Amino acid sequence: MDVPLHGGEEYDQFIKPVMNTMQIISIWPLAADCGSYEYLLRICHQILMFFVTGTMSIVVTADVIHNWGNMDTATECSLIASAFVLCFLRLMVYTYHQKDMRYVVETMRSDWADASYEEKQVLKEKCDFAFRLAKYFIATVAITIAFFMTVPMLETYILHSEEKILPFRGYFFLNHTLSPNYEMIYIFEIIAGSFGGSMIAGVTSFNLVVIMHGAARFSLLQKKLESLNRNDPDVNKLMVKCIKLHQDAIKFADALEDIINVVALGQFVTSTGLVCFAGFQLTSMLEDRGRLMKYSTFLNSAILELFIFSFSGNELIVESEAVGDAAYRSDWASSSFTQSLRILMMRATLPSRITAAKFYSMSLESFSAVLSTSFSYFTVLKAVSEE
Repeated sequence: MDVPLHGGEEYDQFIKPVMNTMQIISIWPLAADCGSYEYLLRICHQILMFFVTGTMSIVVTADVIHNWGNMDTATECSLIASAFVLCFLRLMVYTYHQKDMRYVVETMRSDWADASYEEKQVLKEKCDFAFRLAKYFIATVAITIAFFMTVPMLETYILHSEEKILPFRGYFFLNHTLSPNYEMIYIFEIIAGSFGGSMIAGVTSFNLVVIMHGAARFSLLQKKLESLNRNDPDVNKLMVKCIKLHQDAIKFADALEDIINVVALGQFVTSTGLVCFAGFQLTSMLEDRGRLMKYSTFLNSAILELFIFSFSGNELIVESEAVGDAAYRSDWASSSFTQSLRILMMRATLPSRITAAKFYSMSLESFSAVLSTSFSYFTVLKAVSEE
């Protein structure tokens, strides 16, 4: 018979795929009491990450400039360049916000470890889908990166293609088609692709999980507010506890906003180009089955990543707004805590949200807007190409 897991152990199982992926790219927060050896190893790992992603950002951007006269090649290079530049941005942001990330991770585990049976059911209800979607997204990105890594190799060594293509392109200021330059650069790009794919999968799945956990904290508060009873002798103490829970939930959401808002802006800006360029590549490579499959998986990952940002941000807005309605549904008539409840309801009219550097909120509405804009750019790009 299976032994029921403690809340903290259950959380550890749920978060493990996300944690392992983020440890590959050295941005999963270290414990506050970690040893000097572990800290030094983290620094060396981060230097390697900055070098690899920074180098790829430069060489792929140089390849865009080098192929500016060829629209098909330039858009393909732009597609890859956008992804690596965004990876470099993510690495900078999450390295800088290690303290905030440690607070977020420790708070999440504490919430699961200290939750009662009823509270754990609410956490599962709100977060189970996020954990499963995170695992699916990590697998999707891994498949996409695998296609990018293997398709050029198959074309070169099995199909004996005359053109030697690198997995993620790039202009390295030397003739990469000659041996051993081609093999050495190919290996470097495989390493860079592994790091870049882990960055995309780890950061996006982490954002999904932590934002959904933030929404779950507001959902837990709603349950407690709805259970308030004016005839309970401890109702005032319970009301104070609800106010403290509301403040803690807002603090947690604000920490997420501080960590994610710059990345969210980069994500939404580049996603417009990524979806547009990937769609253009699909239409221009209909007869090239290898590249067609490669960019089909890329487009799928790009849209799914954008949806993950938007869906989780929308849930946070909905759940934080619903706190006011939950307070109204409590047994407040002729109670001693009416004034405190009114103040809480007024604060709930300003929902917590994740923004793109304060310009606009992450929501399903913004998701549809980005897709609409991407399609508009795609039709323009296609028309210019045909001319």
